Amino acid sequence: MRRIAQISDLHFGCTNPTVVEGLIVELNADKPDLLIISGDFTMAARRTEYEAAHAFLQRLPQPWISVPGNHDISPFHLMQRFLRPFSRYRRFIAADTEPTFQDDEIGVVCLNTVRTWAPERDWSQGKIHRWQIVQAEARLKAMPANLFKIVVGHHPFMPPPWDEEARLVGRADKALAAFRRSGVGLTLAGHLHRHYARFAEADGEGPERVEVDGGGTQGCKGRLLAVQAGSATSTRLRGDEPNAYNRIRIQDGCAHVTVRLWNGSRWEDAPGP
Repeated sequence: MRRIAQISDLHFGCTNPTVVEGLIVELNADKPDLLIISGDFTMAARRTEYEAAHAFLQRLPQPWISVPGNHDISPFHLMQRFLRPFSRYRRFIAADTEPTFQDDEIGVVCLNTVRTWAPERDWSQGKIHRWQIVQAEARLKAMPANLFKIVVGHHPFMPPPWDEEARLVGRADKALAAFRRSGVGLTLAGHLHRHYARFAEADGEGPERVEVDGGGTQGCKGRLLAVQAGSATSTRLRGDEPNAYNRIRIQDGCAHVTVRLWNGSRWEDAPGP
């Protein structure tokens, strides 16, 4: 069995200090086998924000693995954005923007879905390049077949059940097809500051909604489950959802996902339906 915590959309520069401290206490008490951070460490990639994110990481249990988010490259300094967009991320967070993790039970492949520019006004949307899909598929297929395989990105691979037309990461359909071919059981992402989960069905079929709450939901090998995380520490909340993160248990070829919510003073399981 492996126990994983997924946190996302921290947004240092715009955080609730009480929630930050509560999350540090929670994760150190829980001691997951792996902590996955799916992007947006900062609000605007400022040095002070990265320094705060770095200090936060120093207080978390090891090991952890991460990807950058669209907020982690500068919206102000265009020379930096275009020429060395991830220089501060590499300095303060991690040298690799697409790391891999593997042990005897799980294999994790991370994808950097951030775009430095786009032929449209909204540059915050993500994209997976064709060469990234090829490389990810090769990394996944090189892993032992017995591992439970997980892919991590920042932008969503599947739409939320309340908005079937929501913008997804570019080439999501091709990426999901490659993940299925490679035996991936779980994708993890953030960006929307809302938690939900959906099964990615076979070609020609639509996505299936899954309820993720205090009772949890389960996805097993042979059926790809796409899971989104809410914002773990930011004050930039969406709708009526409080700060949240995902607690995941991998056991017997299945992923059991439970959402943890901040109730104003502590973390607790999300209520059942």
